[in-house]
Amino acid sequence: MSRIIRSMSLLLFILLLNGVIQIEAAPTSDLGQFLNKVGDKISQTAATIKDYLLELFYRFRAFFMGHSEATHHETTSRGCGYATDNEPAIYHKQAAVVSKIRGGDSAIWHTWPWMVSLFTSPRQGWSCAGVLINENTVLTAAHCLTQTTASEMKAIIGVHSILGKLNPMNYYSISAIHRHPKFENCCKNDLAILKLTKSVLYGPRINSVCLPYQPYATIGQGKDLVNRTGTIIGWGDSSQNSITNTFKSFTLQQAEVRVFDDYHCRRAYGSVFDPNTEICAGDYNQLADTMSGDSGGPLLVRQSDGRWIVLGITSYGAATTPSTAPGVYVKISAYEKWLEPFIKSN
Repeated sequence: MSRIIRSMSLLLFILLLNGVIQIEAAPTSDLGQFLNKVGDKISQTAATIKDYLLELFYRFRAFFMGHSEATHHETTSRGCGYATDNEPAIYHKQAAVVSKIRGGDSAIWHTWPWMVSLFTSPRQGWSCAGVLINENTVLTAAHCLTQTTASEMKAIIGVHSILGKLNPMNYYSISAIHRHPKFENCCKNDLAILKLTKSVLYGPRINSVCLPYQPYATIGQGKDLVNRTGTIIGWGDSSQNSITNTFKSFTLQQAEVRVFDDYHCRRAYGSVFDPNTEICAGDYNQLADTMSGDSGGPLLVRQSDGRWIVLGITSYGAATTPSTAPGVYVKISAYEKWLEPFIKSN
């Protein structure tokens, strides 16, 4: 290891020296100008060194995860919405007491490869989730991003447990945040796009989920979705136990829910619920639901061809009576035109 460090130090010194000696000698009277040139050249060399080290980091990260151009091409050829084994199991056993999705259970490792944990700021930590919809785009809830900036945020991709969240290899920088222009703080148009500084490489741990549009999505909309079984995923809080809520879930949680009709949602939320831009889902006994910390995560359905489609993004629920009201999700199909330019852009 010491030999590697010495080699890296020598390389950095050579690059820096090379940048300085390329500056032509200047007369004494132009000392200030000469020093400015030295400073500029050092800055350029430092930027070159930074880019070189970042590229080494990206390659090492891909190697560490078992991802490569080959796995990226193979996964891209299959398309969005597929996990490695294509069989993300939904358990039907009784949920553990500490399950963070209420009524949920621990997911199988890396069977939801589009799931993203968001480190929104040092003050808030891992407070929300999101889903990967292409190589450099994450979809999440706008209310997760009201008190943060792109420079403060990190997207943690390809992880399953809190150990993965602690590994800096899984952290991706954010280059831009795009909240819906008509977002109202809780919770109208509660949708946002995050653009990654560096595109991910698809592979066993990472793939994108399908949006509810053509060419991949064949599911119906509106009344066709009522009573359809969906899946919710997240690392959020447990029910109403402040002790178990001290820490987020150690592993990713999942649960089955039913998509409710508009009448049921209106009865729970009144005029707050907007059937044109929102979906609500849960179970009729209200044993399963998303909780605090699950915001921005997906409501998924699986098509007959095995693809997983994101129907909605976790937005809000009844904080005072979470056991009697279903969770509400942003209806992705209502935002196709707004999302389109972000999906196509790099």
